[in-house]
Amino acid sequence: MTFTGDLIGLDIGGSTTRGVLFRDGRAVRHARGPSANVQNVSPNAAASALRGVFGELGAGPSVPVVAGAGGVDTPADAARLEARIRSVSGAPSEVPVTAVHDTRLILAAGGHTIGISVIAGTGSVAWGIDSTGRERRAGGWGYLLGDEGSGYWLGREAVRAVLRAHQCEPDAPASTFARAIVKQSRVREPVELIAAFHDRPERSFWAGLSRTVVEYAASGDATALDLTQRAAKELHSLVITVAGHIRGPLPVVLGGGLARTAVGEGLKKLLADSDVLDVTVLSQEPVLGAPMLARAVWG
Repeated sequence: MTFTGDLIGLDIGGSTTRGVLFRDGRAVRHARGPSANVQNVSPNAAASALRGVFGELGAGPSVPVVAGAGGVDTPADAARLEARIRSVSGAPSEVPVTAVHDTRLILAAGGHTIGISVIAGTGSVAWGIDSTGRERRAGGWGYLLGDEGSGYWLGREAVRAVLRAHQCEPDAPASTFARAIVKQSRVREPVELIAAFHDRPERSFWAGLSRTVVEYAASGDATALDLTQRAAKELHSLVITVAGHIRGPLPVVLGGGLARTAVGEGLKKLLADSDVLDVTVLSQEPVLGAPMLARAVWG
């Protein structure tokens, strides 16, 4: 069942904020803006992004809001995001505004209220809930501490692979893959990647290299294939960690930009080898799971 009445769903990602106005569970208006996640942008920029999304949706302050976002790791994190949303939307205290970790949107968008969801996007995380209400999460520590298997991780590992190859054979011509990474990184030589990486800390920029990695993996490049396989193994470890602490078997929903690439395919194969067979790659935007999620959290 889904939430009845008007509802705003938000998916606050590392690069983009997506908003949808629902009426009796049906999406009637969509909005898109920059990231409103304070892990990636300043509080002022986050508020500005939210104002833009709410403005496009055109809903009044009396409409309930359910938001999924990375970095909502504690009740205090949720309370801060809820307060930010209220300050922008003008919602009075009696109007429900709930913020949860964005993995919950993934699961709901996949049509489940219990199960395991995996995000393989700019960052990475797995989260699950079983029929008893027991929850478990693995990963989602952010790019400085983890996010293995994510777009950022894949981009960083691609840079490291190019640097290692250049270090081992500095006089050898760079491979086609290495030249592509160098070009996308806006430098001229592999060695210049070192300064470029430290001078440009924006994780979305380096996560963008993951597109080049998956493109070259699809064409059979050995280095790119190795990177996507390693990413799949890291994500598999997250899923197995979650599954080991909640009651199963449970469905698994894969979301994020890498879910529909060689990384996602590799993860599905590894899960099948672990007897996890009910795996869905999300075919719609996670924010479309907001009505089911709202029903689950508000009753």
